[in-house]
Amino acid sequence: MNMSPKNNDDPSENPRNNVEDADIQEMEAVNDSLDELSSALDFFEQRTDNIIEQLKELLHSNREIRQELALENATSGVDNLNVQEKDT
Repeated sequence: MNMSPKNNDDPSENPRNNVEDADIQEMEAVNDSLDELSSALDFFEQRTDNIIEQLKELLHSNREIRQELALENATSGVDNLNVQEKDT
């Protein structure tokens, strides 16, 4: 490994190009990271949408069951009244 100081006055090297290349590489790395984050967020958004849809279906099903039970209870209550009236 060469530990001598870099000669910044060397005309064969253009530090501006090196900085620009490094900047471009860094921007590409950041862009790749943002693409990965975007994909992860899309995945979680889709998963959340699926969960919300399942919850809506469950709520709808529970509402229907409650309505059926309420109707059955109301009907059996009327039947119980009719039986009690016949007994008296």
